[in-house]
Amino acid sequence: IRPVNLAPQEVAGHIVVTDKLLRNWGASGSLIERQLRRALIAAEDVAFLGGSGSGKPLGPLFPGAAGPPALPKPGAVIEVNRATANQISYADVAAMYARAKHGGSLEWVTSQTTLPQLMTLKDEAGNLIWQPNARDGSPGTLLGFPVRLNERSPQLGSRGDLLLVDWQYYLIKDGVGPVVAASPHVHFVNNKTVVKAFKTVDARPWLTEPIMTEGGYTVSPFVVLDVPAGGD
Repeated sequence: IRPVNLAPQEVAGHIVVTDKLLRNWGASGSLIERQLRRALIAAEDVAFLGGSGSGKPLGPLFPGAAGPPALPKPGAVIEVNRATANQISYADVAAMYARAKHGGSLEWVTSQTTLPQLMTLKDEAGNLIWQPNARDGSPGTLLGFPVRLNERSPQLGSRGDLLLVDWQYYLIKDGVGPVVAASPHVHFVNNKTVVKAFKTVDARPWLTEPIMTEGGYTVSPFVVLDVPAGGD
């Protein structure tokens, strides 16, 4: 067992509201609270997926297209090069399935931009893999694992547009908060108040490298669909 250091970092959001709205807190309070909560969740979601690990969580999708090359990416991640640029094929999905650590709680994480590809996937016999017919709607699983749509996932064709992950292998440590505070000073002459919410959190995979099986091959709970071999 290797040590994993988690040092919760601050994540914060704020919203500017009119003093008139604040005086009607009974009607507006739940809306303001919901917006701030969603902002914090969104920031965590982005970091848990692709954070750099420098002053923020380390996500399995780091580094992305704009990721700093000086920072190391998670060592436990296995990358599968897709067969064709900007496409997701049945062969790509099968290759990811073959490299995943089974026996846990795997799930697919992807963006809505991949749906036209996933919903028309066919095997070598021409059978639809994920969408047996247009009448039944979108199924909930692909090769037996749930498909989770995430607005923060990269768009089709980018590294990580499809991720096969078992989040049981991802450590999350909450620290302080969430804490809510308000200040009328910044926009005092405009009769507005700044309401902010903040908390501290850190997270990263607790594996530092893929798992070597007794059969002599490696698997991982973090399998990322990458660009084609030799692609940018």
